[in-house]
Amino acid sequence: MSLKGKKIACFVALPHHTRFLWPVTEYAERLGARIVYFTTMSDFPYEMDLVQKGKECKLLQNYVTGEAREKIQATINNFFEVWKDRYFTWDGLRHWPIVMQANLLTAGFEDYFCLEEFIKAEKPDMIYALHERNRWGKLMGHLSAKYGIPYVTSQEGDYYEDRLSFSSHSEYSTALVLWGDDTKERLAKAKAAPEKMVLVGNTHLSTIRDVYFQPQKVAKTKKDLNIPPGRKVVLFLVSIQWGIINDPSVWEQLLGGISDDITPIFKWHPKVSYEAYKHNIEAVFKEKFPSCLVFQNYDPYHLLPVADYCVTLGKTTLAVEALSFGRPLFSFPGTDRLPDYYAELGISQSLAESYEPLYRTIREGVPEEIRKNVDSFLHHFFYMNNQRSVPGTVEIMDHIMGVRHAGNGGKRNAPAIKSGEEACAFRKDRVSYVVAADHDQEALLATLTSLSQNVGFADWEVIVVTCDSTVREALSGISGDIQVVESEKQGLAHLYNKGANASTGEYLIFMKSGILYFKDRGIAEAMQKGIVGIPLKGPGMEPHCLGIRFDFNHVPRMIRDIVDEGTYDAVGGGLIAMRREHYETMAGFDERITDQFIEADICLEAREKGYDVAYLPECLAIVFKETFGHAQMTADPSAISSEDGNEEWRQRIAFFAKWCGKLPKDDDYIKFAGELLKV
Repeated sequence: MSLKGKKIACFVALPHHTRFLWPVTEYAERLGARIVYFTTMSDFPYEMDLVQKGKECKLLQNYVTGEAREKIQATINNFFEVWKDRYFTWDGLRHWPIVMQANLLTAGFEDYFCLEEFIKAEKPDMIYALHERNRWGKLMGHLSAKYGIPYVTSQEGDYYEDRLSFSSHSEYSTALVLWGDDTKERLAKAKAAPEKMVLVGNTHLSTIRDVYFQPQKVAKTKKDLNIPPGRKVVLFLVSIQWGIINDPSVWEQLLGGISDDITPIFKWHPKVSYEAYKHNIEAVFKEKFPSCLVFQNYDPYHLLPVADYCVTLGKTTLAVEALSFGRPLFSFPGTDRLPDYYAELGISQSLAESYEPLYRTIREGVPEEIRKNVDSFLHHFFYMNNQRSVPGTVEIMDHIMGVRHAGNGGKRNAPAIKSGEEACAFRKDRVSYVVAADHDQEALLATLTSLSQNVGFADWEVIVVTCDSTVREALSGISGDIQVVESEKQGLAHLYNKGANASTGEYLIFMKSGILYFKDRGIAEAMQKGIVGIPLKGPGMEPHCLGIRFDFNHVPRMIRDIVDEGTYDAVGGGLIAMRREHYETMAGFDERITDQFIEADICLEAREKGYDVAYLPECLAIVFKETFGHAQMTADPSAISSEDGNEEWRQRIAFFAKWCGKLPKDDDYIKFAGELLKV
């Protein structure tokens, strides 16, 4: 267990957000991790939830030092020296009073430097937060990258609409832990990185049923609320939009269709200010609707078990959670004049016209079509019905710490590097082409044909490495210096390592089957200094990979725009070359890493050891056929499946864990999110 003895710093905020973190940190503590809870000064006592649980919560401002105060003041002075000029150049900013701007921005500067002092003092091994979309999430993300600390984040709640801020959901995260496919697809559409996402389910809901739904607890709650035995209870879930309505006539109209034999309970959204709730809601309901029970801070998970039916007023996370506990859902649309979200999904019955659907369901049960829609929705929304969400999240944390602890020494299962007398068998100036082949024999034959026609070296060999036992037979009629090596284990890194171990050349050129080799001028000379890549183009000569560049999310992507050729951070795309001496110094390809990142990974290692990473634009290879089941380093979310095996997410996250704090990053947000910004 890699978490044992490790310190995890957990940022806490609003109680209805911290509920997702608490089960995870409790579980991690039981496995030996040390949890340090921390928060910041704000307009809400974020620490109160922990204090009530008997836990210590550290305040960032308590870590301020004299040096930090000087940095804060210098930053404030420098920033506003520039900001005051920009303030008057855009009309929109003048609608946001400078006093309010100054308060918010100054608080951000203070939080940043206090958080930095917290990190220096506490030295956490990992930072855990709900998400990185708000200012605190970004401050933690930036500093976690600066100090090389893994950063694990999740999601704020039910993401029932597209938001621009989703584009920054995975900027700094080492792993982004999500509820299910629905969220993954929504975030990927907003250009968050699917490669960082791991599906586990809802960490809070997984703990609810055993705690709140026991018969004796349900009976106690009904007794506390004075709900008569046998009486039907309808729980109204009030969204933020509805929660700010203080016109009594709206509530009179809404409640007009409720019969006297039903107990209505209203759960107000916690983000509505307490003062507004007490004055405009609670007092009004007590006077005009005395039969209704109205709560804001009452635990909603005590209310859900006593409810027979739930009615959502607009969009709220509790609506989906009610469905997960088998409560039939009814809905009113939000006040934004948009269609009824849940009714359009087919998972609720609209009450906008009348309460008849509710009374019909009480008499006859939930319509079969709604039942089927709800089952399908929940399967897509909550991974594995939340069964392993908490241990699954902790497993991700443990894996990250395991990778960090192992370092480069953890390159598991790499074949032994030849040395001593064996090393003398390597032939000087010989070039070994290590071709990794999957089951596509047509792609392999095309690659071998291109090598026979276009290799310009006098002394060369081909090592075909494959998991397919039929390849040897298929190549039996081919002459030349070609060797077939079979492997029981899959994965490009393993196949490349096994091929290199069987080869005899001073130079190694690794390539996937399906790539046609055309021009290699200057490649041997470039390999003297380090790792070499060349342009890869598609069958129509369209750019396929003109080098590899890290994007806004620290994710390596193939360069496919000729304008960006030459701006690479790494090379590859299916063909990568190096001297054996360099390959052995780096202990080969890292078999912990997923196929799509192994080239970027070995380029990062090469740069750390002082080797060059060169791209030769005059050379050429053609991607005749894409092999190994996926397109390398694309942003297509369909390449990341929630049904993938346990090893798949481990190999993706291992890359980000290994290089935490060291990955290049393109900070041009306009370039990254331009299509979302419509610019």
